[in-house]
Amino acid sequence: MAAQDAIPFPVYVVHADTLKLLAVNTAMRKRSGSVVGGLCYKEIYGQDVPCMHCPLVEMMAKKDMSRRKMVFELFNEADDRWYQMEETLIPWHDGTVAKYSIAVDVTALKETQNALVEAHAELALTSRQLERLAITDQLTGLSNRRRLDDTLTSEVQRAERYGTTLSAIICDVDRFKDINDLHGHQVGDAVLTEMAQVLKDNVRHLDTVGRWGGEEFAIICPETAEDGALTLAEKLRGTIAGHDLSVAGRKTMSFGVATFRPGETVTDLIRRADKALYRAKEKGRNRVET
Repeated sequence: MAAQDAIPFPVYVVHADTLKLLAVNTAMRKRSGSVVGGLCYKEIYGQDVPCMHCPLVEMMAKKDMSRRKMVFELFNEADDRWYQMEETLIPWHDGTVAKYSIAVDVTALKETQNALVEAHAELALTSRQLERLAITDQLTGLSNRRRLDDTLTSEVQRAERYGTTLSAIICDVDRFKDINDLHGHQVGDAVLTEMAQVLKDNVRHLDTVGRWGGEEFAIICPETAEDGALTLAEKLRGTIAGHDLSVAGRKTMSFGVATFRPGETVTDLIRRADKALYRAKEKGRNRVET
C-alpha cells in the first residue's frame, strides 16, 4: 500500500470471502485505527456482525469483472461521518478476489446540501405565506378585494362559457358608523372580525366570502341560481341577527343579491348586487333584496 499511503483519503482492501482486511493505507489507520487481519465490519464500522447491506454480495454476482465497481454514499455510525465510497473488485496476488475501497469524507458537503435544502424549504414556505398574505384581508382573515375580484372574473368567464349559474351577494353591517362613534374603532374592528367569522362558518365550501371594503362583505356563489342565493342570504341574515357579539351585543346586516345574466360583465353583476343592497337599506335594514 506504499503508493496508496500518498492518497489523503482512507483506502483499504478486504478479502471477498473472509471479510478480513488485507491492506490499509496511512489515512485509514489514522481515521479508524484499522489493522491488517481484522474484520472489516468490526475495524471500520464497529459492528459485531457483517453489514446487512454489504455491497460485496451485489458486486460478486456480476460475472463481468469490469462491471464489478460501485460508487455510493454511506453514513458510518462509528465515527458519525458521511463518505462517498468507490469500491472495486480486484484479483489479489494469491489468486483470490478482494474489494478495493476508497472512502472520501463528504460530511461537510452533506451538511452544506442539507442546509441548502432547509433554506429552499424555508424560502418556499415564506413564498407561500407571502402569496397567502397577498390575497387575505389582514383584519378579518377572509379573502381580500384582490382575491374577490380575481374569483369573480374567473367565475363569470366560467358561467358565460359553460352556461352555469352564478350569484353574488353584497352585505354590510347596519349602522356601522354608530358603532365606531359610540364604542371606538377598536370595537368596530372586533365587530367586523366576529361577523366575518359568522359569515365564513355559514357558507358552503365552494363559496368565496371576503371583505369587499370597509364594513362591506361579498360572497361569490358558483353553481347557484337566484333562489339558492336568496336562501343563503336569508340564512346569513337570521344567523347574524341572532348572534350575540362579544363586544357590542346584537347587530344586523343587510344583503343584496344578484344572479349572473349571460352577456353581462363583473361590473354589471356587482352593480346590481349593490343596488339590491341599497334597496334593503332603504326598506329598513336587516333585509335581503334582489
